[in-house]
Amino acid sequence: MKRHLLIYAICSVVFITLLMDARRDEDKTRVPMSASGKVLSMTLQGLNQGENHLCRLDQGGMLWCWGNNHKGQLGNSRFALQPEPQAIPFNRPFSMMEGGADYSCALTAAGQVLCWGDPAMGVMGDGGARVQPDIRPMTVPGLSAIVHIGSGFDGMCALDAAGKVFCWGAIGRSNSRQRARVFRTYSRPEPMPLPEPAIHLGFGTHHTCAVGASGAAYCWGFNGMGALGDGTVIDRMRPLRVLNLPEKLATITPGYLQTCAIAVSQRVYCWGANYENQLGDGLRNPAEDAKRLSPGRVPGLENIVQLSSASHTCALNASGQVFCWGYNEHGSAGQDPARYPNVPVPMPVALEAPVVELAHNEWGMCALTATDKVYCWGSNKTKLLAKRTPKRPWLPVEISFPQPFAAR
Repeated sequence: MKRHLLIYAICSVVFITLLMDARRDEDKTRVPMSASGKVLSMTLQGLNQGENHLCRLDQGGMLWCWGNNHKGQLGNSRFALQPEPQAIPFNRPFSMMEGGADYSCALTAAGQVLCWGDPAMGVMGDGGARVQPDIRPMTVPGLSAIVHIGSGFDGMCALDAAGKVFCWGAIGRSNSRQRARVFRTYSRPEPMPLPEPAIHLGFGTHHTCAVGASGAAYCWGFNGMGALGDGTVIDRMRPLRVLNLPEKLATITPGYLQTCAIAVSQRVYCWGANYENQLGDGLRNPAEDAKRLSPGRVPGLENIVQLSSASHTCALNASGQVFCWGYNEHGSAGQDPARYPNVPVPMPVALEAPVVELAHNEWGMCALTATDKVYCWGSNKTKLLAKRTPKRPWLPVEISFPQPFAAR
């Protein structure tokens, strides 16, 4: 009997030790978890998005990119549209990439951030050392232990392992009809004064948001349509708390002039502009200034594990199904634009296999499937659907990767 008790005691100590180690590791990575313990989101390691270019990581951490390269954002000197994925000739592995209008930044496994392309607005984070487009990746100084990065039209932010957020480039600048009244530029990473450590970071076209360890959300930047969720349309250059959230958040995804987020319940909430049905709430005939200043639930979505958003938003559920809504002039929300110029509620996108990741661009969306294939739909303005524009661009088109590409 004593022997059994001793064995039980030893096993209990081992179990508790392992549990504490696991919790310490979880705290270090700060991966948001649902109430059931399921990981909702982490650093994406398959598809990586730019404003009008996209990249895919292979098993060696090499980036294969296509789309707009007019400022060298694809890492080569051809400076033209590139309809076929080509390997970026960087002799170092990356864990993720984010791109803005004319630049790209990537995160290394060592937690460093490197940027290349057009240095306008300070997006290289190098203090203004570069003034011309440069295809060479250069380390952003002053950053370490970075676990996630996010890009806007002409700004960048990074989240480190301690939950601190740093931003550089333009903060709050808008290229939309809703022009920003005030914006700032930082040529070097600037710490953002969040009231608590962040566990998730998202950068939309003109604004940035973070989820705190408490499940609260904080946003800053351009606010012409209420995308910051503070109940106003006043631009904010420092983080302010999102008001009236019905529940705690796990991840947050700023879009063009709206923001959407996944709660710990894996439901979706959105706020901000709604003139193109960006909020997915079924609003009929929305006015040009239609908006909602407080978060509202997107109906019909359950068990959502990822969001990707521009003026349209797509949601991925735990079963690998994709649902999109919002702006659809080019088929970016996955529906025939002759029937749905804007998609008012989440509608399924027809894909041949379950999806594991999503990545948006300005007028389209791409998906990585469980069969290691990439499909894209929407506008082909920057050749993200390959050379020929399909007759029905709202239907997903498979992207071909040349040899010796090796899927992760």
